[in-house]
Amino acid sequence: MVEPPDYVVAEEGEPAEPSASARRLRLLIQIAAAGGTMTPTANPNAKSGYDYRALDAAPDLKFLAGRDYLDERFFDRVTICPRCSSHHLNLREVCPGCGSAHLTDEVLLHHFRCGYAGRTSEFVAAAGAEGGLACPKCGRPLNYVGTEYDRLGKAFVCLDCGTCFEDPPVEAVCLACATRSPAADLLSVDIFAYALSSLGMAAIARGRLLEESTESLFIADQRIYRPTVIVELLEQEARRLKHFRIAFSVLLVEPESQGESAEAETMPQLLAPFRDRLRDIDLIGQLAPSIFVIVLPQMAQREAELLRRQLLAGAGRPPPLAITAIEIATPQDLQQVLAYRRRQAGAP
Repeated sequence: MVEPPDYVVAEEGEPAEPSASARRLRLLIQIAAAGGTMTPTANPNAKSGYDYRALDAAPDLKFLAGRDYLDERFFDRVTICPRCSSHHLNLREVCPGCGSAHLTDEVLLHHFRCGYAGRTSEFVAAAGAEGGLACPKCGRPLNYVGTEYDRLGKAFVCLDCGTCFEDPPVEAVCLACATRSPAADLLSVDIFAYALSSLGMAAIARGRLLEESTESLFIADQRIYRPTVIVELLEQEARRLKHFRIAFSVLLVEPESQGESAEAETMPQLLAPFRDRLRDIDLIGQLAPSIFVIVLPQMAQREAELLRRQLLAGAGRPPPLAITAIEIATPQDLQQVLAYRRRQAGAP
């Protein structure tokens, strides 16, 4: 495969533009230089209220995350206008009758003796010049809360049309396009932070994105499948389970502590000795930044547990890795495994 040039030839008199591949590689290098993470920054002028350190990098970040060069982690959720996608929204309570936001609220009072319930202003008006409170239904004065009357909560009154109500609907007015939308009709977009993955570090070390057919399957120089690939292989095993009703098992492997062994680049080296104890049909893949999975086709829980003990025994004392054996006998069992990936990615 011929690598794309670092720069695209421009028209005479125009500066050369970097190719998409070179631009994305430089973005990975920038993230590595910043400590390995790219966190969005609040910016009222940005389309969704966040940007990435003033870089117009969102499309490239998505591209790199989709190919496992970056790990995508949930950061925030932004509510936007359903018409123009602006995040500049004014949320307010409105009258259910006329739609006006010109509201006031009053405490509701309940007269025990005659059972009347109404707004405080009604009880004040019934008292007249004498002051205090009086029931507008029976005219009796009310002096003692808790024995003669009680407070029930608040009611809202529209100062434009006079409608009285207890639960005002919430409406949003878009300050960009003036669209008025019920709160239930608003849309939301998820904002993500990004962290350099093992594959991203390997791309930086080689000076190019690893897009050849064989390289794109694995991370680093190990035959360890990339996250998107191993998830697809797991789902393929689940389809085989559904069709042939033959269970399989997996081993989840993660660092025992959060020290050096927790760093993603050290995990492939720690897993390398396991190859000698696995069958040719067994697969190893990276499920999340520091969680790896060994897929064991047509292996029951008992055999997987025996293999787990053998791997731990060969890992040294104390073992630097924690290994969990899980049998996949139903689709729900697979979801339990994939939950580890979502949890480490920070999904809600």
